[in-house]
Amino acid sequence: MTALVQRAQWSVVTSDPADAAELVTRIPDVRRATVDCAVSGFSFAERRRGSDLLSLVSMASTGVVEGTVEADTAMVLFWLKSGGGAVDGDPVPTGRPVLFRHDPQHVRWDGFQLDLIRIDRTTVEQVAAERGAWHPGPIEFQPHHVPEGPTLAAWWLMVRAVAADVLRGPEEVTEEHERELTRFAAGGLLTAIPHWPVGQDQPRTAAAARFARAEAFLLEHATEQITVEDVAAAAGLSIRGLQDAFRRHHGITPTTYLRRIRLLLAREGLESGDDRSVGDVARDSGFAHLGRFAGSYRDEFGVLPRETWQAARRR
Repeated sequence: MTALVQRAQWSVVTSDPADAAELVTRIPDVRRATVDCAVSGFSFAERRRGSDLLSLVSMASTGVVEGTVEADTAMVLFWLKSGGGAVDGDPVPTGRPVLFRHDPQHVRWDGFQLDLIRIDRTTVEQVAAERGAWHPGPIEFQPHHVPEGPTLAAWWLMVRAVAADVLRGPEEVTEEHERELTRFAAGGLLTAIPHWPVGQDQPRTAAAARFARAEAFLLEHATEQITVEDVAAAAGLSIRGLQDAFRRHHGITPTTYLRRIRLLLAREGLESGDDRSVGDVARDSGFAHLGRFAGSYRDEFGVLPRETWQAARRR
């Protein structure tokens, strides 16, 4: 008999600060929370969906939420979509994932919108051991690391896939499916933030496992004119082995993975509103053929690159 996992879900909106504080403390990793409705017309909204292995939370408030977070059974990351935030008094950047440590940390969010992801800690440690060729066990992450460029694009590629499955997928899935999706999310986290097993003197800049080397090489050279042969050679894999590894870890070929990374880089560049043209952004992101770039961008995001570029300038 196939084991099934139920994805719990709920969505709540309130104008009562006490109710909002109680809702925040229901997130498994939050030990305490207070809510200050510093403005008139206070509102708080929270939506959650997922399982003990993997879940997503969205929160928004016009007030100030403060609390203590202690990530115990899960790796917990959040990213601000708007508003202000700080962890242990240090401001956090908007639009970048922030990882909570295992020990208690103080968090403050002010007039904000944010998303949060919980990934089962044991799964992350198992995937890290496979990628890094070490024995499973506790791992450390580089403190205060903020991913940029291709590694940030790889993070958003994972988040988009996980959100599509968790938020729009069925309420009941097989345990095997949920565990594989959790492993996929763990891989996105491990790609985005440097890590190493506890007790190692120096962090590894590249994992020992061949797939991890292949992925690291691809991301490091994502904006250059590299080929599948280049990636395979850098990792000591055959072309077939490389293809199989990417399908196993990402569900797509290395060519598709590279194209989507470049597209996310291009979108970030187009949304930046800097003085580059659409063609400049495309070339800086690794696209040599501008016509193909426009078609791929439209297929991926539903708009043409110029529309994104123009919208950024109107803002």
